[in-house]
Amino acid sequence: MSEGKLHAFYCSKAWRDLSYRRKVEEKGRCQRCGTYPGMEYLIGHHTIELDETNVDDANISLNPELIEVICLTCHNREHKPYYKQKRKERHVYIVYGSPLSGKTTMVREMMQEGDIVLDIDAIWQAITFQPSHVKPDNCKYNVFKLRDDLYDQIKTRHGKWNNAYIIGGYPDKYERERAARELGAELIYCESTKEECLRRRIESGRPEEHDEYIKKWWERFSGGEQSQK
Repeated sequence: MSEGKLHAFYCSKAWRDLSYRRKVEEKGRCQRCGTYPGMEYLIGHHTIELDETNVDDANISLNPELIEVICLTCHNREHKPYYKQKRKERHVYIVYGSPLSGKTTMVREMMQEGDIVLDIDAIWQAITFQPSHVKPDNCKYNVFKLRDDLYDQIKTRHGKWNNAYIIGGYPDKYERERAARELGAELIYCESTKEECLRRRIESGRPEEHDEYIKKWWERFSGGEQSQK
């Protein structure tokens, strides 16, 4: 199956909702090794491999009985031989959307071992060891320097990574299209609604101040889209 068609399916809201529902049904447990790595480290895995002949068949691609919930370790173990055999042309993807729209989860569903991810929130956590919503002001320089360095590596295709994913809000159409041109990247929108994102904020236990981040993103996104029609 072409990579574009594969990504289109994994970006669809129908698949993301089904994958999340299966993870909840399994209560965060990997069906292969029995571990509980955390919901964000679980993958919805098709027991029948998707290809061009069956991806549009909802009885296969969206059949909950054919979706196995496995952890990243088990997922990589199963697919690693295939990744080594098939060296593909590298691609860069910008995955954008509202805070708490599911961008990180989407990337984990699409990426493979050997890909790299640029996620500013992950950098904050990696070097401060704080929860994702805690961002000490005195560490900003270091965080953004690391982000810019990795951005440049992706832009110049430096290194031997396979594909690269950049996770960000990018509510402004011109800003994200400029970034896509600069990086030679494909834009992938993480579809959601403001109400869904606000509900996830409550479910995740994040501070109420995140509601304002979500509302401001939707104000910029909606206004920007309308003014460009």
